[in-house]
Amino acid sequence: MDYNYFDRCPVVGNHPYHRNMMLAAGSAGHGAHFAPALGRSLNELIIDGDFTTIDLSRLAFDRVLDDEPIAERLVM
Repeated sequence: MDYNYFDRCPVVGNHPYHRNMMLAAGSAGHGAHFAPALGRSLNELIIDGDFTTIDLSRLAFDRVLDDEPIAERLVM
């Protein structure tokens, strides 16, 4: 099963080095649950240039580079 080893949260948005690459990865088996929101948010990012209805900027790849993991409480 694929998941994000850094903080176990998905990585969504633009790749920090490759401008023509967008990410929606590391869902840890919850991809089917997240797919509608991820698809819509990436669509907005491509068409509008930013998240408009679902703000997933918190899940950007930059948090990995900046060593700022998302700390979730009550995760099993």
